[in-house]
Amino acid sequence: MKVLACAVGFGLGPNGKLCSIVNYNKKYEWYACGDKLDLSIYKENPFIDTCWSKDEKMIENFIKKYNIEYAIDVLDPEMAIFLKRIGIKVIYVDSLPFMWTSADVIPYNVDYYCAQKFPNYSINSVLKPIKNLIWVNPITLNDVQKQRNSKIVVNFGGLHSPFGEGKEYFEVIMKTILPNIENKDIIITGGENVVNLTKKLFPNISCCTYAHEDFLEIVSGAELFITSPGLTTIYETCGMDIKTIVMPPQNLSQFYNISIAEKICKNVKTINWNCNELTLEHLKSFKNIPEEETVKYIYEQISNLSKNEKYMKEFNQYVSKKMKSDFRKNKIETYNENGVIEISKILYEIMEER
Repeated sequence: MKVLACAVGFGLGPNGKLCSIVNYNKKYEWYACGDKLDLSIYKENPFIDTCWSKDEKMIENFIKKYNIEYAIDVLDPEMAIFLKRIGIKVIYVDSLPFMWTSADVIPYNVDYYCAQKFPNYSINSVLKPIKNLIWVNPITLNDVQKQRNSKIVVNFGGLHSPFGEGKEYFEVIMKTILPNIENKDIIITGGENVVNLTKKLFPNISCCTYAHEDFLEIVSGAELFITSPGLTTIYETCGMDIKTIVMPPQNLSQFYNISIAEKICKNVKTINWNCNELTLEHLKSFKNIPEEETVKYIYEQISNLSKNEKYMKEFNQYVSKKMKSDFRKNKIETYNENGVIEISKILYEIMEER
């Protein structure tokens, strides 16, 4: 059976979920289209062929060439709507169902809309018209071989979004945390632009993009894990019982993710901006405007703060105190079955229908 894979090019989170689903279903022939995916997080390239384009005619010809009938789409609603329109059976994966408003594009007519559960989850009013909505457990890679080490792993994830590269965010965080982990064995992880920024700005620090499984193995044994608040990473590492510091958010979904991390993770500390313009409550007022404008606003605020000497001095003191304080253990919300398995069962059932 041939399956088309696509994920929105926003950080590494959507691609990471897709990677877990593809790796679990190696018996199928996989193809990919849409936003170009960072294949370095896959141990091996799983795709027979790719069409890195949003041009509908090119994608349609690509699908006809290989006679593809099914698709897994992670958080790319426009692609899901198009694929459904040309007759593809679409399973849509939404890891942020708590976030959408009437200003967002929702693929209402997909064959299955798989919404990832979150603490105390309930259906968003915008999603109520969806007939085939199914709640699935967190979509994670759970089979990890632990490797104990004394390293400090600092993870920036994809860092980039379609609306910016996050360079100032990267600089602010690095300059804030590095003085607190001097003389330690440090590894920076993230996507291609994280590697490039590290080489340029901090050439003496090791940085690499790891395959998904390798990344989790390294993290599982780390002395300390410092990470951007990506939801996939939070879910995959929250049960590892490692000391974790969650960096401040740099896009709207990450402001929500911070609160989720506090609810589900052991040994966690979260860092906030301590700025009225960069709080979840303030940013909720942006929910009915396009995401691009919200992300640009957040980047502008981070840029302004980075130039404010008084603020940066206070922020550095706050982070230093936070990193030196005791870790608290949280109660973890557990799930009976991995969302990857649930989605894989749905894919199999759709194929059986044909």
